[in-house]
Amino acid sequence: MSLPTLRILVALTTAISIPPVAVATDGSAPRPSFSEPSFSPDHREIVFASGGDLWTVPTSGGDARLLVSNPATERRPFYSPDGSKLAFTSSRTGNGDLYVLSLVSGDLQRITFDDGLDLLDGWSNDGKYLYFSSTSRDISGMNDVFRVNANGGTPMAVAGDRYVNEYWSQASPDGHTLAITARGRASGDWWRKGHSHIDESEIWLVKNIDPGSEGAPTYSPVTSGGAKSEWPMWSSDGANLYF
Repeated sequence: MSLPTLRILVALTTAISIPPVAVATDGSAPRPSFSEPSFSPDHREIVFASGGDLWTVPTSGGDARLLVSNPATERRPFYSPDGSKLAFTSSRTGNGDLYVLSLVSGDLQRITFDDGLDLLDGWSNDGKYLYFSSTSRDISGMNDVFRVNANGGTPMAVAGDRYVNEYWSQASPDGHTLAITARGRASGDWWRKGHSHIDESEIWLVKNIDPGSEGAPTYSPVTSGGAKSEWPMWSSDGANLYF
């Protein structure tokens, strides 16, 4: 995504129509929740999570259409850059692994096989890789950021400092730099009002992340702490970050 999530959420709450399927105990109609929206590459549709399933709705407004339904929880959907596939996290095989759905054939492929939660962050701009955050490979139980081939393979750590929480990443349009959220407990307590020293988080850039590049990745801070900064998103030209 290249626009602030808040603007997309506003569009969702005003444009989506999903008939309620039950009545609350006090007699009032329940209100469905919509979260984790993402644009299609042509910006004609928004995919989002609701009720543990994945839905799409035209950006111009209208009725939402059920896209992925399963008794498990489906979340964090992202269209591939060419619009032919949809990647998402599903709990159907445990705490949460990555899956890729072909929108043309309907074929579904499991990409990761971890015991911990693998939370999808997005695609590389060339569509070759998926970036995700996971607690499954850090002995301290912290999140690290990984990259895995979108066709399957062995995940490789991109930001994996031990004892540092690293999550909610997005690759730059040119693929050379990864913006991440780091430190604090915002990955689990993002909904907390205000902030304290235990959930203060920062935005960092991880450079030299290209597959096959020589030398270790280098880190540089974007924000200096003292607040809860999270969910970095690049502008389309890679010149600016929203968070």
